[in-house]
Amino acid sequence: MPFSNKPISQVFDRLPRRRLLPIGAATAGLLLASGAAVAQTIDTRHWQGAAAVTRQPEHVVARSIAEWRSLWNRVGSPAPDMFEAGRTHAVGIFLGRRAGEGYAVNVISTTRRRDRIVVVFEERMPADLMMAQRGGPRPVAGGQPPPSLPAGAAGFAAAPSASASLPAAPARPIGQPTSPWAIILIGRADLPISVEQRLFR
Repeated sequence: MPFSNKPISQVFDRLPRRRLLPIGAATAGLLLASGAAVAQTIDTRHWQGAAAVTRQPEHVVARSIAEWRSLWNRVGSPAPDMFEAGRTHAVGIFLGRRAGEGYAVNVISTTRRRDRIVVVFEERMPADLMMAQRGGPRPVAGGQPPPSLPAGAAGFAAAPSASASLPAAPARPIGQPTSPWAIILIGRADLPISVEQRLFR
């Protein structure tokens, strides 16, 4: 069969245009689907500190004004008059007792993932301990506590212990014990909430 010596542009000009439409439609559909799968940021307001009254590690979801006030009772402060029942939710994250200063709750994100709202946080430690433990982020979903944690410590990492195999850190004075906390007010109340802690090992 002899080869055609027509210019390539002429060969392409003969392709029916209707054959290209389904390809474009399919591409647009994939882009829309991938956009829907991306996590959606949720409007929030949060407070934090290092001296909660409660010394137990826990995270608590507040769905009513009474539960909102209970969160602030754990902190030892009056609740701000900002909770709207049926329109807002709140999450309290309490790290529990820590041996000294320099610990804090760092709220990384609050996003919608499919059919739920996910709050991701990490524990900030004194700089020497952070450098000793940082190896790479490893998210851990809040769920059943590991066997080594006390009951009620679901979703929280244990405080660094002397028996942990960490590089030697420079000696530093240990201050008064602290109990870091954070409260996040979430501007919607139509989805369940999960709390995840990001660990660095």
